[in-house]
Amino acid sequence: MKIYSYVVHHDFGLAPNPFGKYCTLTVCKPKIRKSSNLEIGDWIIGTGSKNIEDTTGFKCLNRLIYAMKVSEKIPMEDYWNAPRFQYKKPVVNGSLVAMYGDNIYYKNSDNDWCQVNSAHSLDHGQRNEGHLDTDVGGKYALVSEEFFYFGDSAPIIPEEFSDFIKPGVGEKKITDEKETLKFVQWLESNFDTGINGDPINWREYQQTEIIIE
Repeated sequence: MKIYSYVVHHDFGLAPNPFGKYCTLTVCKPKIRKSSNLEIGDWIIGTGSKNIEDTTGFKCLNRLIYAMKVSEKIPMEDYWNAPRFQYKKPVVNGSLVAMYGDNIYYKNSDNDWCQVNSAHSLDHGQRNEGHLDTDVGGKYALVSEEFFYFGDSAPIIPEEFSDFIKPGVGEKKITDEKETLKFVQWLESNFDTGINGDPINWREYQQTEIIIE
């Protein structure tokens, strides 16, 4: 069992998308998603960033935003078509949960990738080439049925696991099975699986509402 660790630069409920039965990672982090070394049963963890702190005021450095155990690797085009993931297609004028749906890519009759109006498109639903290339470059949608999503309830990562944190951009792979098992045992012993908090960046909407009032 391996653990892939990275810093979460934005936490809107899009990457990862923890809603419903499944926690999914379908956009961003293409290197992790397309890695041939990523196996079913491996874990992915996302830790807090200065960017989130600067945009929301929430102190989240050295905190765990989420952890998901990979149960499936699904090709992106199959993710779009799968009946069980239709609820993750975005509704941009819907609730915050619906707005940040991550099932946003499909192939047309010419076998070209298309992007629906979503959090990764430009204003008025125009195609965002940068996001599209990055997102579909990951090849797979990663699915988890055993996950811990904390968001604004993110716990401090114990000092003994400080080496698991990847500072800055990129990813870090932890392969020491004794250490990865200890980390999972810490999670399972102290927290409930599923959603334990709201996405941190939703605070931006709350701040906007306060200003308007």
